[in-house]
Amino acid sequence: MKKTLFPAIGMLLAGLANSGHAAVTTIDFNSIALHPTNHEITVPKPYLEDGFKLSTLAGVSFQLSGGTLYAIMPASPYWTGSVGLYSGVVTNQGSVFLLEKQDGGSFDLLSMDAASFWTIASGRQFSVYGYPQAGGFVSQSFLLDATTNTLETLYFNDSFKNLNKIIFSSTYAQVDNIKLGLASPISSVPLPGAAWLLLSGLGFISRRNITKALRWSR
Repeated sequence: MKKTLFPAIGMLLAGLANSGHAAVTTIDFNSIALHPTNHEITVPKPYLEDGFKLSTLAGVSFQLSGGTLYAIMPASPYWTGSVGLYSGVVTNQGSVFLLEKQDGGSFDLLSMDAASFWTIASGRQFSVYGYPQAGGFVSQSFLLDATTNTLETLYFNDSFKNLNKIIFSSTYAQVDNIKLGLASPISSVPLPGAAWLLLSGLGFISRRNITKALRWSR
């Protein structure tokens, strides 16, 4: 019995541990309607998708409202094959993207796609700042390639976990396919039928062992 019981317990515990892994969602802007003859269209702020909101900020300390949200359309020379977003500039104040969960919860930043509007290196700098629940901030910077109508995928390290928000470049590049990790509590994942059977069996085995022990003690 021991030879088959303990591997079964191990399999059950491994299954329960895996059930708590983060779910993944991708902000892809596919809900924005195409206007094939336009170069770009304006998008209302904040843009909402899959429980997240995307807006813009401006100013040295991000204390100002940022630029207008624009979506790249098929007539644009910067069209990548899918809708990407960028921000207009606030004069003398710039503009950045702000991404948060609508309910104020935390999330992980896994990757995002970006394409620069510039070919010179100074216009291809792309920076992302994450603000963890624990406080402070983390950052990663990238030099985007010079293909202005081809998306490249930017991957983020493990410091971009349990974030309250991210702030990132928006005026020199378009972004698309922002991949985010969301916590999946174990308690919300129902056990499969086999697991319930195994637990029931363990309970039965335990009762038998207790009964045997009582008999031997008499």
